[in-house]
Amino acid sequence: MDNELLTLFVGIIAVCMVLLTVMVAVIGLQAFNTMKKVDLFIINMQNEVNFLFTKAALTMNELQEMTSYIHIKTKSLAYKASNGIAKITLGTLVIDTLFNIFQKTKTK
Repeated sequence: MDNELLTLFVGIIAVCMVLLTVMVAVIGLQAFNTMKKVDLFIINMQNEVNFLFTKAALTMNELQEMTSYIHIKTKSLAYKASNGIAKITLGTLVIDTLFNIFQKTKTK
């Protein structure tokens, strides 16, 4: 009876060991599949981040070009306005001078 009981316990322990081995194998397989999915996710995210950084760099370049263009146009408009103001000032001085000349000739 002791041998039968010992054999029964050894059998139970063997079955438990087989079940534990199967569970560890299943868990390992699930972990492997999960790691593959995580790896694919990371690769996709790296591609997306690279794409976004490229778009950001292009947008920054376009903004820099637009800023440069606006700077040049603003400078050109400022020169034109300055030139117009100078012409108006000169014209006013000429008209004032002519007015003074005609006033002096009229009074004489």
